[in-house]
Amino acid sequence: MIWFDLIYLVLAINLNAASAENYQNIWAVKIDGDVYRAKDVARRNDFEFVRKASFLDGFDNIYIFRRKDLPEHHRMKRQILQQNDSSIIWLEQQRSAIRVKRSILPTSFESNRPGLNDKLRNLWDTTQQFMFSFGLNQNKLLHRFNDELWPSQWHIHSSGFSRFDHGITRVWDMGFTGKGIVVTILDDGLEWNHSDLHANYDHNASYDMNDDDPDPTPRYDLFNSNSHGTRCAGVVSMIPQNKKCGVGAAYHARIGGIRCLDGDVSDIVEANSLAFRNEYIDIYSASWGPSDDGMTLDGPKMLAQMALERGITHGRKGKGNIYVWASGNGGSRGDNCNCDGYVSSIYTISINSVSESGRFPWYAEKCSSTLAAAFSSGAFSDKKIATTDIHNTCTREHSGTSAAAPLAAAILALVLEANPNLTWRDVQHLIVCTSEFSPLLDERGWRQNGAGFLYNSRFGFGLLMAESLVRMAIRWDPVPEKYICVVQAKQLFLQQISTNGDMIRVYFLNQGDCSIEFLEHVQVKITLETTKRGNTRMFMFSPKDTLSVLMYPRNKDNSMEGFHDWNLTSVHYWGEKPVGLWRLYIQNRCE
Repeated sequence: MIWFDLIYLVLAINLNAASAENYQNIWAVKIDGDVYRAKDVARRNDFEFVRKASFLDGFDNIYIFRRKDLPEHHRMKRQILQQNDSSIIWLEQQRSAIRVKRSILPTSFESNRPGLNDKLRNLWDTTQQFMFSFGLNQNKLLHRFNDELWPSQWHIHSSGFSRFDHGITRVWDMGFTGKGIVVTILDDGLEWNHSDLHANYDHNASYDMNDDDPDPTPRYDLFNSNSHGTRCAGVVSMIPQNKKCGVGAAYHARIGGIRCLDGDVSDIVEANSLAFRNEYIDIYSASWGPSDDGMTLDGPKMLAQMALERGITHGRKGKGNIYVWASGNGGSRGDNCNCDGYVSSIYTISINSVSESGRFPWYAEKCSSTLAAAFSSGAFSDKKIATTDIHNTCTREHSGTSAAAPLAAAILALVLEANPNLTWRDVQHLIVCTSEFSPLLDERGWRQNGAGFLYNSRFGFGLLMAESLVRMAIRWDPVPEKYICVVQAKQLFLQQISTNGDMIRVYFLNQGDCSIEFLEHVQVKITLETTKRGNTRMFMFSPKDTLSVLMYPRNKDNSMEGFHDWNLTSVHYWGEKPVGLWRLYIQNRCE
């Protein structure tokens, strides 16, 4: 990984706007001492000691406090407490964050949703050259299982209009079905007693973070608003041959659920969810994130970031947890997934959607941090994903990047079964090396980087291919140790530029004084002040002249808060050597 640090840029005039955040009367406090010292600190400062941070193993001496004399949503200056007590290393008042599930699409998007162009139905003719086979006997595949929705699972067995799939059935034929792998869905709950999930349910991989109890069962209401987690779980681990619903892509994987979205989602809740049983759980799948409204810039706060880092360094007995993240559904609103700090984290695998017709869906977002794509819903006539639903029912209506992420998690469960010694970085390298671009070549935006990989801001390195992943994983040699190289910009403080489209250039010179042999992630850490954040466009060229667009303009983003130490991530330079001159271009486009 190479990290460019630090740029300070002023675009016109900054008028500071107050942030509308929902503060809770809950504090995360790191104490210089044990639990007895923490209780004493709480007492001396008129706080109530609640508990040690529940599941943050390895986060030494972090405790939860509550202020006795404050209303529930009141902001208090942290300096007051820190200045009064030297035992406090740091503290953070908790805030309720907005987190959006990525398949329940806002009705306001529907007017932007296109129908399927009839011409697309002739796209995949017999002259199309694919680098994989379709199978010789579709009729045999369609009758492989007796589950009622199996014929509708086009993403597993290509049939009808679906002329290609992920190659999952061929991996099953190799004997890999997810056995011994634990996948946990971070969401609004899991109906674990569903008859198509119960046999694969793992209570050791499950918890209710919202109500602080071991049962992740969703809260039921008249609107079935908490069906999302159960739908995601079915994509992974539906039980075969029981005449119920469908077949999970990793149908022998153990499935767990963390209920974390049906209540106040604070930094503590997210961190506890991401860190829960990380020595036991192999893969976490998250189909949610900050609002996909085209104007939000948000990501993991301090504890959640620490949980991710702890997961990749200590999870799976040191091999690192696999965090799969849905890239977002804000495409019709011009959103950019590099404005989502979960998706753009180097520790997560960002997955976008591909429709049944092999197209970039109307809701999908473009960004330079997307690693690969998996099947999901598309235009009106494209099929959606069949899976389990709450109340022990089934559905064919799972959609958005919410469906693509658990499908990717299931494919990676097959990969880990084939080679359980893979590290989190091995898995990312395998995805880059095996993802298939050929069925998506009719989509614009494909480029080749200096290491020979084709990449695209829409699909990353292409469509996940289970068979190729598994075959390469079986013979994979571990990648060498990770190094981070930090390169300072030649100009740390840049002049003000206007809104007429002028562009400034920032140069970074890496003279080869770090130990990186080949690149994985490249991040630009930037601080920028602006009167309209959405006017900002940033792109960068590597020494090999590989172009990566780090930020597209977002017309709906009228924020004057700018970017503050924000990491813009690109995977487009994967495999290149970092030595040489890097050129970053920043433009303030008034559109």
